[in-house]
Amino acid sequence: MDLKENFAKNLVKFRRALGITQSELAEKLNYSDKAVSKWERAESVPDIYVIKQIADLFGVKIDVLISEPKPHKQTILNISKRRAVICLISAALVWLVAIIGYTTMNLIIPSFNKTWLFFVYAVPVTLVVLLCLTSVWGKNLCNAIFISLLLWTIILSVYLSLSYFLIFIPENLWMI
Repeated sequence: MDLKENFAKNLVKFRRALGITQSELAEKLNYSDKAVSKWERAESVPDIYVIKQIADLFGVKIDVLISEPKPHKQTILNISKRRAVICLISAALVWLVAIIGYTTMNLIIPSFNKTWLFFVYAVPVTLVVLLCLTSVWGKNLCNAIFISLLLWTIILSVYLSLSYFLIFIPENLWMI
């Protein structure tokens, strides 16, 4: 097989494995879906800069894209594992900052008894971080779930903040 055919088969394999359409791939690369279609039909090959972008998007090396197609299950699993680790580390950093803020505030102002709100605020911040990551990776279902959770946690955070920081608490504040 020649380079065009190898690239075409690998491109189709990795694109489908990640669950993105030709249009979505084209949008990420700032190309038209017609160009991606030509690449997948082995009518043309993009320049090396675009091939590098595609390889980075799929989490593989360039030689994997242009070599003889091989079973991809392990590669896709590696991409998913790396992304899961990135999400966990990012969320852990948010919670580390919350713990540091909580501890620092308790040390500086020990009489301030509302420091637990650091953890309440960490929930929407964590969801924003996860939403940003999944948006980059094109996971639409995750985005929808994170947006819904984000809205609910923001409402909860506002409610708890208002109920604990306002001197005069309106009777129907819970209806927010």
